[in-house]
Amino acid sequence: MFVSPLFLFSVLHLTLGLSTASIPYERKQEECDVKTRHVSWTDLTSTEKLEYIKGDLCLMSTPAKAGIHGAKTRWDELQYAHIVQVSYVHFVGAFLPFHRYFLTVHEHLLKTECNYTGPIPYWDETSDVGNIKESTIFDVETGFGGNGTGLSGCIADGPFANITLRFREDKTTKEYCISRHLNDRALEGANKDNIDACLAAEKFTDVWSCLEGRPHGAGHGGVSGTMVNLFLSPGDPIFYLHHGFLDKLWWDWQSLNLSMRLNEIGGNNTSSGPGFGPGPGSNFTRNPFGNGSFPLPPGFPPTNGSNPFPFPVLNTTIDRAFTDYFNDNGNITTLNHTLWSANILENITIADVMDVRGGFVCGDYH
Repeated sequence: MFVSPLFLFSVLHLTLGLSTASIPYERKQEECDVKTRHVSWTDLTSTEKLEYIKGDLCLMSTPAKAGIHGAKTRWDELQYAHIVQVSYVHFVGAFLPFHRYFLTVHEHLLKTECNYTGPIPYWDETSDVGNIKESTIFDVETGFGGNGTGLSGCIADGPFANITLRFREDKTTKEYCISRHLNDRALEGANKDNIDACLAAEKFTDVWSCLEGRPHGAGHGGVSGTMVNLFLSPGDPIFYLHHGFLDKLWWDWQSLNLSMRLNEIGGNNTSSGPGFGPGPGSNFTRNPFGNGSFPLPPGFPPTNGSNPFPFPVLNTTIDRAFTDYFNDNGNITTLNHTLWSANILENITIADVMDVRGGFVCGDYH
């Protein structure tokens, strides 16, 4: 029986309790003229750093608009968009494309609703391996603030010390702080040898599974607290710089052979196994975060605001409201795969984000 995409779209929004109006993204030409500069945090001036942080603080106070029940701010909505589809954007072929899309959604809000006009920074984590607590990104005056303190691990200083988060893993709301537990041992996963191994991959499925392994786990685990919770991690603004780094690495890999790699995609749409791990054909060998089936590296404390660590495993019950709407005509990720942001911005396809210089992302890495 034929089921129209419009019907599936309605099912998806009814399932997730969302309204049907979305904010259109003003598409540019296929090759946009004025590209957003994506640069290392350390390459920003002090003024640019403060302006970027001001932009995130603006999103944390700007009223919610997407019709998500329980959301009070744009920041709540961004976190919700990640929570509700976490099982469909991790350990799957859409992991890298979705997060490139999600980064662009965040950037779009910064520009259109908070008047941010500067470069978009990423965290060059390799340069901070072995010295995370001294990284300028955690500077109290011109950075994201430092470590957490006490049993809760709440950030003690800096611009985000008193920020309230709301959404929990099960989409209920209960206020909690942004927590951190900076961890050198975990950040070691972003060392040069691991990065070089990923960039040496020949196929998309290999570079994807490599980047989602140690480098992905490094940034989340190195910051820990809210960041080590796979569901809640976008609550910490460091999330966007961490995934900016991963996206830069994917773009570096694509750039080694653009004629092939701008169109190369693959992998499963749903993860298999008890919470973590992709389907057949990929080469994940370990869970970089840890759960009941894997030992955790030393230094991983409980996460504030979430269930006791290890946090809940991914939901392995397939929700057809998602999988049918992917438009892949099967369980293998294709360029037609739909990317969705909980009504914050319009849906696009993976094809729209494959080239960072193209009309949707309209950026370049430096």
